[in-house]
Amino acid sequence: MADVDWRQDKGKANRKGKDSIFIDLFHQPKYAAEMVQTLHPEQEVTEQDITFVSLRSILMVRPYNDLGLLFREKLLICSEAQSTWSLNVLVRMFMYLAETYHRYIQHHREMNLYGTKKVSLPMPECYIIYTGKDKNCPEELSLAKEFFGKDAVLDLKVKVLTTAGTDNIIQQYVRFCHIFDEQVKIYGRTRQTIEEIIRICHNEHVLSRYLEERKKEVEDIMSMLFSQEEVTERYGYERYTEGRDEGRKESILKSVRALMKKRGWDMNEAMDALDVSPEDRALISAQL
Repeated sequence: MADVDWRQDKGKANRKGKDSIFIDLFHQPKYAAEMVQTLHPEQEVTEQDITFVSLRSILMVRPYNDLGLLFREKLLICSEAQSTWSLNVLVRMFMYLAETYHRYIQHHREMNLYGTKKVSLPMPECYIIYTGKDKNCPEELSLAKEFFGKDAVLDLKVKVLTTAGTDNIIQQYVRFCHIFDEQVKIYGRTRQTIEEIIRICHNEHVLSRYLEERKKEVEDIMSMLFSQEEVTERYGYERYTEGRDEGRKESILKSVRALMKKRGWDMNEAMDALDVSPEDRALISAQL
């Protein structure tokens, strides 16, 4: 199994602190294979059957919780939706598919969209793993139904996976998220929260093998997530990303300096936590 170069985009350069547990877990080949096996129990799935084709910065904004992979003749797109999410994910998933197919065709140079020979494309399958607790969440979403009406000539159907449990890795991931939310409510964004999450998951046999193998990485991801959430509350994340304030860059600069002083972070770690855009990074770096 190997990644292919056409999946990459410019948003990949610095992933530290931006990958969620979802991305770290399901971009491990053996757990990706386990996920596909769950979705396709009728077939035997090995790591060698899977090629990652994840794009960056398309489905979700913070963190980048999307997963794209090729499994034999299928193209599987998965996205995580947390406690709040929007039907606009249908549109983003449509765009994700279009961009993935575009890169797929570019990579296969023998394909000619303007020739007479029909090109061959992998069959798409789209999933949302919903980790919230809304019991009225539908089992399937339809782009045509939600956006265009019954006479639409275009549609995209997305299956919604919601069950928490221990039967398979997807259920375990949903349960992990529930445990995460429950412990944050009890202990806040603290080291004790992280320890309790790992302890409970181990006792319930929820992602226990993954958590044992990558305990340090998981702890780092959760610690950075807590830091990013604190930054969002204290420093006003939306102000920085909208780009409409005349004093926006000065505000970013002030917040970067505050984080560097308070947390002992270097300049790049502070800008990662604030999700400073590449354009603003150059300006901030020059001033610092």
